[in-house]
Amino acid sequence: MVHNHPLDGLADVVFWGRDEEQIAAGFGAQRTGTPGEDGYGWLKLPVRDAYARAVALNDRKNAAPPRIFAFDFRPHSPHWQVMAGVRASENEAFTIEVGGAQIMMAMPSVDDGFFPVDLDVNASGAPVAVRITVAGED
Repeated sequence: MVHNHPLDGLADVVFWGRDEEQIAAGFGAQRTGTPGEDGYGWLKLPVRDAYARAVALNDRKNAAPPRIFAFDFRPHSPHWQVMAGVRASENEAFTIEVGGAQIMMAMPSVDDGFFPVDLDVNASGAPVAVRITVAGED
C-alpha cells in the first residue's frame, strides 16, 4: 500500500482557516459539506487537477498580502478513507480493512499521549473485548 496512491485516481483538496471565505471567493470554491468538517474546496477531482489546485493554494498562501488558511491534498488512498471516517465519526474512530486485516484508527481530541489498552479474555483465554482508556486532564 502506498500512502498517497489513490485507489480510484481521484483526490480532494480542502482548505479552512481565518481567511477561508476570501480564499474561496478568489478560487471559486464552495463548502464541501463533508461529514465532520465544513471546509471549502473540491472533491473527487482527477489527481492531476487536484494537485494543480493544491499548488495554486500553496502559491497563494506564500503570496502577499498574507492570508491565514491551511489546506490538505487528499488522494483517495486507504489513509484518506480512514481519515474521512474518523472526521465523520462522533466517536473519533473508524475501522478499515487493509490487506485482509481490520484496523481501527482513533484520533481522540482529548490529548496526544498514552492510552492504556486492556484485553478481556474468557475462561479459555480467547479474547472477548478490548478496552481503551481515553481520558483528558479534566
